[in-house]
Amino acid sequence: MDDRGGAVESRSRRLEEVHFWRPRRNAFGELVQWDTSTHNWLEGRGPVRYLVRLIDDATSWSWGRFVERDAAPFNMAVLWEYLEKNGRMVDIYTDRHAMFEVTPRAAESQAERIAADRWTQIGRGLRELGIG
Repeated sequence: MDDRGGAVESRSRRLEEVHFWRPRRNAFGELVQWDTSTHNWLEGRGPVRYLVRLIDDATSWSWGRFVERDAAPFNMAVLWEYLEKNGRMVDIYTDRHAMFEVTPRAAESQAERIAADRWTQIGRGLRELGIG
């Protein structure tokens, strides 16, 4: 019933596929997801902390650290600790946060942005390490 006492009409909704499932990678270190959680971990009992996690696609094994800010130096420190512990991964998967990807200029394609060599600090670091 709607707020006027009438029957609510059922509308058929067209479901759109927003995520395409892909098979997991075969081996540890082939693909690692890099994500930061902004959850209120301390429930107001302390300063805000962000959880930076790296999650292996093949095994779901994860490793992370709480950091003071979601900023490049803190994320790079977490990456460095991961690399020291596990070695270099082949590829990184991120959420296109501005820390990872330069915002394209108007009418600029991905190829043009890469050719212009406009990378974030993290993007340059990953490139120097040979991580895709």
